[in-house]
Amino acid sequence: MNKLQISIYYLQEFNYRLIYTIFGTMFIFITTYTYKQSLIFIFLPQGLSHFVSTGLTEIFFTYLQVCTIFSLSCGIGIAIIQLYLFLRPGLYAFEAKTIFHLLITALIFYVCLYVIIFPIIIKILWELFSTYSQNFTALDLTFEPKLQDYLYHLQQLNKALSFSFPCLIVLNMLQFYTNKQTWVKYRGIAYITAFFIAAFITPPDILSQTLLGLPLILYYELQLKFWSLYEEYKKQLLIRQPIKSHKNSYRDKK
Repeated sequence: MNKLQISIYYLQEFNYRLIYTIFGTMFIFITTYTYKQSLIFIFLPQGLSHFVSTGLTEIFFTYLQVCTIFSLSCGIGIAIIQLYLFLRPGLYAFEAKTIFHLLITALIFYVCLYVIIFPIIIKILWELFSTYSQNFTALDLTFEPKLQDYLYHLQQLNKALSFSFPCLIVLNMLQFYTNKQTWVKYRGIAYITAFFIAAFITPPDILSQTLLGLPLILYYELQLKFWSLYEEYKKQLLIRQPIKSHKNSYRDKK
């Protein structure tokens, strides 16, 4: 095969992978839109019976927005998998194995995040803010949650959680390939960077930035503690290794 035939072959393969991604995303969108009410019911806090809608087209566009976000999030995962399958024949064995393990780790991370952690965060935040919203007995005010506002805050929370795994991977790689003393010396700069990333991802309020910045700082400190214990463990192994004498080495040669 000449270079032109090889280029045409890889171009066709790339087009096939792209078509798989588009059809997969469209299938997820059609499926989620068919069960749109059940999808929104999953994200409702416990004890909430109704929402308020003030616009004529608000419910329709809200359903459309939820299904679009959900399908695009799954579509990004499908695109990454298809890109890996497209590049795998040209990778070394250890590279393909490393990327495969990274994809499996990301899949497990996001499944645990959205199945276990995400409902807990929704429950805690809803109980926290709804308590203050309902304590207006002296003024006789009634709290009526609006559907679009509630889903908007869920979207912001989803964006913050979605960027958590890439941030952890980048932080882990930087700490692995750089000097650990530098990370200890410039710890204050790392704290400011964590809150800067949180401000870039989350809405411009102190609570959202704190909820994302503190876990990044906690993970940063845990990584430093882990590497310090690991270095100490290696030193202890080197100290406890037996030292061969010249006589023993001479006997081993014989």
